[in-house]
Amino acid sequence: MADLTGFTVGGYEIRERVGAGGFGEVYRAFQPGVWRDVAVKVILPAFANNPEFIRRFEIEAQMIARLEHPHIVPLYDYWREPGHAYLVMRWLSGGNLHEKLRQEGPWSLSKTALLLRQVCSALAFAHRQNVIHRDLKPGNILLDEDGNAYLSDFGIAKLFDTATPATREGIIGTLYYSSPEQIRNEPVTPQSDIYNLGIVLYEMLVGVHPFLNTPEAGLVLKQLNTPLPAICRQRPELPTAIDEIVSQATAKNPVARFANTDAFLTAFYQAVDRALANEQSATTGSTRFPVIDVQEKAILTPPEPQNPYKGLRPFQEADTVDFFGREALVQRLLTRLQTGKMPAHSSPAKPVQPVAAPLPLPSAPGILSPSTLPQRFLALVGPSGSGKSSVIRAGLIPRLRQGMVPGSQNWFIAVISPGPYPWEELEAALLRLSVNPPPSLIEQLQQDERGLLRAIKRVLPPDEGELLLVIDQFEELFILPKTTESPTRFLNSLRLALEEPNSRLRLVITLRADFYDRPLLDPGFGELMRQGTEIILPMSAEELQRAICGPAERVGLTLEPTLVTTIIADVREQRGTLPLLQYALTELFEHRQDHLLTSAAYQTIGGVAGALTRRADELYDGLGKDAQTVTRQLFLRLITLGEGIEDTRRRVPRAELLELEGDPLITEAVIELFGRHRLLSFDRDPATRAPIMEIAHEALIKQWQQVRQWLDDSREDVRRQRMLEAAALEWERADKDADFLLRGARLSHFQDWVQSSDLVLTHSEMDFLQASLAAQAAREAVESARRARESALKRRSRHVLWVLVIVMFITTLGALLLASYAGIQQRQAERSAAVAQSFALAANSQALLLEDRTDLALTLALEANRLDDPPVESQLALSEAAYTRGGTRLVMEGHIPVPAMTTQQYARTSFSGVQSVAISPDSRLALSGADDHTLRL
Repeated sequence: MADLTGFTVGGYEIRERVGAGGFGEVYRAFQPGVWRDVAVKVILPAFANNPEFIRRFEIEAQMIARLEHPHIVPLYDYWREPGHAYLVMRWLSGGNLHEKLRQEGPWSLSKTALLLRQVCSALAFAHRQNVIHRDLKPGNILLDEDGNAYLSDFGIAKLFDTATPATREGIIGTLYYSSPEQIRNEPVTPQSDIYNLGIVLYEMLVGVHPFLNTPEAGLVLKQLNTPLPAICRQRPELPTAIDEIVSQATAKNPVARFANTDAFLTAFYQAVDRALANEQSATTGSTRFPVIDVQEKAILTPPEPQNPYKGLRPFQEADTVDFFGREALVQRLLTRLQTGKMPAHSSPAKPVQPVAAPLPLPSAPGILSPSTLPQRFLALVGPSGSGKSSVIRAGLIPRLRQGMVPGSQNWFIAVISPGPYPWEELEAALLRLSVNPPPSLIEQLQQDERGLLRAIKRVLPPDEGELLLVIDQFEELFILPKTTESPTRFLNSLRLALEEPNSRLRLVITLRADFYDRPLLDPGFGELMRQGTEIILPMSAEELQRAICGPAERVGLTLEPTLVTTIIADVREQRGTLPLLQYALTELFEHRQDHLLTSAAYQTIGGVAGALTRRADELYDGLGKDAQTVTRQLFLRLITLGEGIEDTRRRVPRAELLELEGDPLITEAVIELFGRHRLLSFDRDPATRAPIMEIAHEALIKQWQQVRQWLDDSREDVRRQRMLEAAALEWERADKDADFLLRGARLSHFQDWVQSSDLVLTHSEMDFLQASLAAQAAREAVESARRARESALKRRSRHVLWVLVIVMFITTLGALLLASYAGIQQRQAERSAAVAQSFALAANSQALLLEDRTDLALTLALEANRLDDPPVESQLALSEAAYTRGGTRLVMEGHIPVPAMTTQQYARTSFSGVQSVAISPDSRLALSGADDHTLRL
């Protein structure tokens, strides 16, 4: 098996490997939150995957965890998963007896006597609880720094009785201390532990095992037939009576051994009393070894009985020895599981035999018919406080393990409560039984409605054992889930797994009567309910008497004659008072006179109706103001509000309550106080192994007026806190994704509520709220910055726009001015060009006149005067050309030749008649020629 050092297993930080044996390995680990070192025993896969080990592990560990004794190593936690099983125990740094004997050799008589006394005390207590150690040896006797002894591994050997040949070699060390009946595989008794202890006593006084270095075959023969060697031969200073003590303790016939550990211890002290006194006198000068006085007192004083009543918590499988009064109901349930038929209540041991076989009725498709193994499903329905959970856990299941339904001794049994996450609870239950699960069992379960059927086929060990799935408090499926998924899919998955012809599933549920209609709304599951429901009725007077007297008689208590009658009368006046009855009996035990339960004490505690509230008020009133405030916060968190139904208890991680703002030491003290008086119950989350707690029973919510007042005053606050809690949990499950934070009006709503409410939040809830506020502030900052940027941008835009307008105006005006100026300049340029051309033409005209080329000169002169306002020089040139004598007269009208003209215009003046006229193209000038040979322009 791989070394687990450095890993975290079930929430425990593995620090170092400290030992290994045939069953597994032992590690020193650290438990966060509790801040303590623990010992973690890891069982080897060869055992952990054995079907019989899987069947027995839970109940055997449960029995061991109930053993609370100063010299028994407490079992803090236990669980199994595929391939391994884990036992978490108190860490003791002094090693074990086996190591000490190897280091030190034989022990002195006084040290031996002290250890023997402590071990016998632990064994006596365990035997009174019907627990046999089965594997008592030096390696299982642990020591603290002061040398005090503590027994470990109680009952664990019972889990390995089915060891295979491959694993048998690994546990050869156990054979050195095994009794003959264990070797012969016969039933073990407390005398088996006495045999083991006799060998341990020999080894303490001699220093070595009596059959050391004996091969396995020879060791078995010696354990069966050979007496132990005499101790006095090796230690002659010891009393010879010690050999008689060891011989009787290790007799091959169990009947010949001591009747119990007290007889063994008494005989030992009687045998060594003088030797002990001499040894003590030699070392201290005293003539008496003081441990004898303590032991004598312990022997003469009968052991204190253990309280057989359970307070408010339901009976568990380990409590079956104290469960009385429901024998007839349990027998009816067994009959149903065996035959599928409802037995007659008047004769619970026999099912009803019909006079004639009824005609078969057609069954709806997919629905179980009476011929399709209806014994696979059983629903126990009754009101709150009727004892449903106790009947199943302490009544039905132990009898099924005993095989009272054929084959039931081979069933694998898993008990769950749906809680807010029913699929996760179902997965955890199956993993506790599985050998080879898929990589993600929950994905297979939720894949479709046949997921459970496939999962059961996949995970169960490969033998013929069926799976009995017990779903206690089935009503939680309809009121607690924190998902939006309807229970319909879960119900259909259960139904389909039951209907499969070759299914290995059997299902038992307990359901509160006020939720009876919920599963009936589903047609398929409703048919199961119709066929398989057993109603739990109030207990009769005779049943109540057995429930009251049976546990008391088992531990040696008696009740005053009138007390039982009074209690029964009080119970029958009210409904659903079984939890109140158990709590009253628990309180009555604490007020007993020696071994007598009295009527006076019953009246003092307030009777059935008042014992619970009296104790709760007494505890609350005895607290300081700060502790009372913590108590109110704590109980409000442990209640699920009923929306139209009764308020119910709620399972909460213990760490969540310790996270509440305030002094955690006060919170821890309040939890311990109410837990010690059985008003709170404790467990562990099956998946994470984290400690969880809840109110012991709804009866406390109903009966304690202080709680009712708190709920009346703070119901709306509690409702909002649950909404905030659910949102925070979703945020954490999403790895604190910012998309899951509160925002907008919803955030403002919670922010205002937190400021006005006196309900205290956990660190997780506050972190979620603060993260939401921080994200909101960040968003507001971003939005404010965006608005500021937009505002600045708008201002800049307006400024730029005005600048652009002004610039455009100036530019346009400038352009216009430039265009006007350019036009003027162009016109001036054109004028200058025209004038220059006119000057040139005029000059050329004058030059041609000097050459007597008057026709061309006149043409150029006319061209020089074509511009508006021709210069004087051009006009003079035209005049000179026009009045030059001898010149040729031409008529020039633009570019139209004279022959092409169709009309001649003649002008007459006062002077000689005009013979011809030439008009300029723009019709502004005219040149006329008259009879007197003159030209006029």
